[in-house]
Amino acid sequence: MRYREFAGKQASVLALGTMDFGGKIPEGMAFDCLDAYVEMGGNNIDTARVYGDFVSGKQGGSEEVIGRWLERRGAREKIVLGTKGAHPPMEDMHCGRLSREEIEGDIQKSLEALRTDFVDIYWLHRDDENRPVADILETLNGLIDRGWTRVLGASNWSIERIREANDYAREHGLAGFVANQPQFSLAKQVVCHDDTLKQMDARTWEFHRETGLKCFAFSSQAKGFYTKLDQLGEAGLSPKARERFYFPENTDRLAELKKLSGETGYSVNALCILYLTSQPFEVYPILGYSRLEQLLSAKEAADGQLTREQVLRLKPEWVW
Repeated sequence: MRYREFAGKQASVLALGTMDFGGKIPEGMAFDCLDAYVEMGGNNIDTARVYGDFVSGKQGGSEEVIGRWLERRGAREKIVLGTKGAHPPMEDMHCGRLSREEIEGDIQKSLEALRTDFVDIYWLHRDDENRPVADILETLNGLIDRGWTRVLGASNWSIERIREANDYAREHGLAGFVANQPQFSLAKQVVCHDDTLKQMDARTWEFHRETGLKCFAFSSQAKGFYTKLDQLGEAGLSPKARERFYFPENTDRLAELKKLSGETGYSVNALCILYLTSQPFEVYPILGYSRLEQLLSAKEAADGQLTREQVLRLKPEWVW
């Protein structure tokens, strides 16, 4: 496993996504997944206040499972732990929740569920563009002052708002965002029913390259799009993957992936991960799998890296 300095620790380049822990993935299976992830060298765990059982609407399920695992394994100090808060109500994704009371209330609930005094990074899960960045950053810096988080991140924020926030932080001697968490994979999601999601595009990519802002990539495997397309064809894709990703701009890339796989010995799955970790800025793919064997298959990409030329073969439109 490769590591990079992050939040005062050495963080594994492959992060573990836990959205379905405490829901579709029951606690026993989640513990097995966490144990296997650590055994393969991982120590970078991503969760959120809203993760858990999306059927019942119960929040905090993922954090509670992780908290019990951290406590039983005595693993807290070894883990780079991040959680997200201030998510809008599910029934109205455009209703902002970024008041001081809401942010502080969410992180306190998260810390209790995670059975820890602090997280290494605290993310805002969504933005509220009607609220000034000055107000938001003053609240977030209060979390750092209390020792509740070490650094700050933005998830599903526009680059304009991130730039504005970090400019304000620099001008006022405050901590700004050290990382951005957009949707980012080799496949582009063409159809999206949530207009609050932010996806890596050319402008965002260039912003990261210019500023060196770290990137945590969610949906980094695009629901296994290329792996399933390679092994099973279109019939192997889930309905969601077919609706979101099955378009020529994505499917036309499979031939180059398979060619590169033959040349390098890496599987298509590993190449999709290595495409992200070989960018000209730091990218931490968040791996979310429903089965243990899927997680273990990512181990192949833990130590590898593609050359610039190989990355450009997969997506030649983003050049550096």
